Amino acid sequence: MSDRKEKVATVRRVLANEIAQAIRLRVYRPGEWLRQIDLEERFQAKRFDVRSALEELAVRKTIEHVPNRGYRVAEIDLKTYEEIRATRMILETASAAAIVTNIDDEAIARLEELARAFSHAVREGTRVDQSEVNRAFHQIMYSFCGNAVLEETIWALRDRSRGSRVTVWASHESLLRSDREHYEMMEALRVRDAGHLAAVIARHLTRVGQEERG
Repeated sequence: MSDRKEKVATVRRVLANEIAQAIRLRVYRPGEWLRQIDLEERFQAKRFDVRSALEELAVRKTIEHVPNRGYRVAEIDLKTYEEIRATRMILETASAAAIVTNIDDEAIARLEELARAFSHAVREGTRVDQSEVNRAFHQIMYSFCGNAVLEETIWALRDRSRGSRVTVWASHESLLRSDREHYEMMEALRVRDAGHLAAVIARHLTRVGQEERG
């Protein structure tokens, strides 16, 4: 890839991630139409770059393209949600073995910092604070799965399964369980116990699915 093409691809990817983050933070909600001119102003981006970013997000299924109408934030039905969660269960638990093999002490220390930051956000932060720290924690962990395509797929499914919204905890007790699970994951990583890590991930996905269904 030429330097120019690589630069264009990087700009598109970065902008797509920024728009996806805004969707996760509920700046744009499921079903809401995305106006290109508004995106250009909000993200100080060129029309071509916005268009390219929207096309990428449509491929990821974070948003959907409606012919002759434009782009809107994706909405999913219960059946699709359950199928996505089942796929996440397979991929995320399967990644545990590679994560415990590849992760280093520096990354575990960073996860400890984020776990403490999440605990603080549980006590004093907003839902946005909690969601962003939670995402940062899992981003570092899954970055050690050793497979860039697997990592990308995990995050595409995580975004899509939530309807691209901020992580919502059904109750304060649910939030506290997520807090405890971060420390369980770290302990499994410290002792290189892939089975325990996979079990915690599976338990988390099962609980979140039950709570989101209500």
